Amino acid sequence: MGRWVFFSVLVGLKGARIACIGSFFRINSDSLFSSVRKFYLSEIAFSFNGGKDSTYYFVGFTAPSSCWLFLHNKDRGFSGSETDSKKECAIRTIYFETPCAFPEINSFTYELANTYSLQLEIIHSDFKSGLEDLLKKKSTKAILLGTRIGDPNAVGQEQFSPSSFGWPPFMRVNPILDWSYRDVWAFLLTCKVEYCSLYDKGYTSIGSIHDTVPNALLSFTDSDNGEHFKPAYLSQMVD
Repeated sequence: MGRWVFFSVLVGLKGARIACIGSFFRINSDSLFSSVRKFYLSEIAFSFNGGKDSTYYFVGFTAPSSCWLFLHNKDRGFSGSETDSKKECAIRTIYFETPCAFPEINSFTYELANTYSLQLEIIHSDFKSGLEDLLKKKSTKAILLGTRIGDPNAVGQEQFSPSSFGWPPFMRVNPILDWSYRDVWAFLLTCKVEYCSLYDKGYTSIGSIHDTVPNALLSFTDSDNGEHFKPAYLSQMVD
């Protein structure tokens, strides 16, 4: 392509939402743009898992950057169609679909992929095996993740961290590492970004269907003594 780019294509955002998302993007994009110049688009993949952090990262960083890339193409006299230009700027997005995933997470992921025209690659295996296969088949050197400080796997990580010992070699890119739980929800709510419905049912963190339950601190009882849960954004969690 002759230039360093890494973001996917934005479609469907209009008016106030673009302005809102743009305000977050301007504040947080500089370090991300400057730090990923060493990778070509073909060498980068975005790992999406359907969670709030992944959603925030995609809409907050990936989509606004796509606007820039698309306009940049037009300024450079790109002669192809709008669809071709979008394809040129699209990043490979990978999703690990496992039997232990919530159906709501799967559904939300497919809906988002359709809304934003993601080049979604479904991997039907565990994360490690899927990565090994991905790196063998394609020249993938960096994977963009939605990891934040406070996540179990975030210990010792920085914005750019090589994969751990025993894992296939690639660079973990953590653009939102320093963002808090409250920061993420402030963005999603302020910019009216759609997110997985499980978060409105008291789930503050979503993993396997076998070990993930609603946050007990969000539980309340109605007049019929039935247990319900407040939305995750009402949680006072502090990373």
